[in-house]
Amino acid sequence: MEEERDILVFVDEDGVEIEMEVLDYFYHEDQEYALLTSYDEDCHCQDCDCEEKELYIMKVVLDGDMEEFQPVEEDKMEALIQAVEALYYDEDDEEL
Repeated sequence: MEEERDILVFVDEDGVEIEMEVLDYFYHEDQEYALLTSYDEDCHCQDCDCEEKELYIMKVVLDGDMEEFQPVEEDKMEALIQAVEALYYDEDDEEL
């Protein structure tokens, strides 16, 4: 059975839809964040070169029962990148 993927659709300032896949959620300093990448419906992570995809971090804010995804403040980005590296990459990995 194929695992269900968590796909979000964002609309940029030009009205263009961008599909993103949530790879995981994590907490940093009592705030929830989501780790995302561009969605590729043909990617099944074992058949493609998905190691080369860019990763994005977004702040998750609850609004009632809905999750809102907000850009991360620039001054917090370096600490979040370090948190993601600590959570998901071991010492043998050279880079993201």
